[in-house]
Amino acid sequence: MTDNLAKRIEILLTPILGELMAAATIKIQTEKLGLKQEDLSVPDLPSLAKNIQKALTIFVGSDKATEVARGIEKIAA
Repeated sequence: MTDNLAKRIEILLTPILGELMAAATIKIQTEKLGLKQEDLSVPDLPSLAKNIQKALTIFVGSDKATEVARGIEKIAA
């Protein structure tokens, strides 16, 4: 399931960032949390969502970045 979480987030980000940038974003942001993508778990999602939100704000604006972060947090549900 853990690898599945990273893939699900990548699918969420791909329409916004493109496939390469989506994959890179997940890799970088999980590493910032001290994790590997395959170790990502549901309790990590709020922190990951916050980090991705901050990173995306520059590229897509605050509203869209917040929307993406909420989508990541909902993956846990």
